[in-house]
Order: sequence, then structure tokens, then C-alpha cells
Amino acid sequence: MYKFIRRLMKQSPKKLIIILYNVIRMLFLKISHFKAIKLSVVQNIHPSTEIAVGQGKLELSNSIFTRRNVSFRVESGTLKIGTSFFNQGCSVTAMENISIGDGCLFGPNVVIVDHDHNYSYGNKFRGQYYLTDDVIIGENVWVGANCTILRGTYLPDNCVVAANTVVKGIYNEGTLVRNEKNMKTKEIVFLKE
Repeated sequence: MYKFIRRLMKQSPKKLIIILYNVIRMLFLKISHFKAIKLSVVQNIHPSTEIAVGQGKLELSNSIFTRRNVSFRVESGTLKIGTSFFNQGCSVTAMENISIGDGCLFGPNVVIVDHDHNYSYGNKFRGQYYLTDDVIIGENVWVGANCTILRGTYLPDNCVVAANTVVKGIYNEGTLVRNEKNMKTKEIVFLKE
């Protein structure tokens, strides 16, 4: 406890205000969703980070670090996040099950969803039904900027996802996942007046 207080005393006033804000915020979340949330009240979560819990369960480890405009949403199902870093603009939305291990790094604007809209119902019910499947991300996974991780994805330990990659499927441990880009060009023919 003494070491913790000494560490607090070394922080800037702005950082102390953010820490106090997070403690109050996490306590409020624990009180308002006491059965649905498991978390430590001391987190390094940016004040603009959105945490929304509907009918599901949220479990945050003791040390999650976020930058601006990160969103954690649990509509239903379970969202479990280990000690990880989320850069600005990341969005994680769970309707079934999303599990993220310790030591993961997420670049800016990463989207993780365990559901798709089911449009086979036609116009009358469009957007009201979902197809869901688990997303499991192991430990020490690094996801580059602007990636989208879709339902039914298993990224085991020590994987790297290259920037601008759409990920869906099951991969082996220690795999570099990237999209192949085949650029096609076509000459523009201008009309003469």
C-alpha cells in the first residue's frame, strides 16, 4: 500500500484527477451492475472511453490502458479483457462471447465484433436479427491500425495482425495475419469536347 501511495504522489495533477475520476467511475459501474461486472476500481482508462453493459457480463483485468474514444459494449453475452492496451478509436462489442488475453496491443481504430446482421429476413425485420459466434484472442497478440476482427475468429498467442486487415477464421499460434492486396488499375479515357 505504501508503494502505491508513493507512486500516486509522483503523478501530475492531471493524472491524479484522471485516476480519481476512474476510481469513481469504476465504483459506480460495480454498484450499478454488481452481478454483471468484475473489475478493479483502479484502471488506466481514458475519461472518453465508453463502457456500456446491457444484459451481458463484463470482466476487466487489473490493468487496462486506453487512449481517447475507445468503446467497450456488452449488449448480451460476455466480454472478458486481460491486461491490454487499446489505442484511440477502438471498439469492442459483444453479443455472444469475446475474450482477450493479457499483453495484447491494439492499434488505432480496431473493431472487434462477435456478430453480424442477418439480412435474410428481408426489409421488414432488417437489422433486428444477428448471427453470432465467439471471438477468442490469446495472449501477446498485436493488432495493427484499422483492423476488423469478425465473429468466429480465433487468434491464439503471439499472433500479429497487419494494419488494414479484416480477420475471420481460426489461425495457428505465432502467425502473421494480413490481407493480400491486388491493386487493379484502369486507364481513364477522357472525352474531348
